[in-house]
Amino acid sequence: MSELYVKLKPFLGDEQKLIERMAGRMDLWEECVLLFPGPELIEKTDSALREEDGTVLYQEVHRLKGNLANFGFDRAAEKAFTVLQAIKEKDMGIVRQSYTELREEYLQITERIGEVK
Repeated sequence: MSELYVKLKPFLGDEQKLIERMAGRMDLWEECVLLFPGPELIEKTDSALREEDGTVLYQEVHRLKGNLANFGFDRAAEKAFTVLQAIKEKDMGIVRQSYTELREEYLQITERIGEVK
């Protein structure tokens, strides 16, 4: 396995499902993961949360959830799903708490990606 895969393994869910989803093309997985948005995404979502702009926050977290889920980051994708549900329910307490957890994990993921770039 690649250096990137090894660094990100603690954040990945079911390895077999990921390999199947990628049709065995872990080189393609690596190319895609290296393109993940970095701090700029977090800055945009942080701003939307501060301004309580549920529309922008939902759009950005939804995009993030898709990236995380498609590339095997199951735990972080579940956190993003929780944020999205809380936005729908207009429960800002849960939005803030869940987003903080998602934000922390995503920054850890992107930091490890940055170590390989």
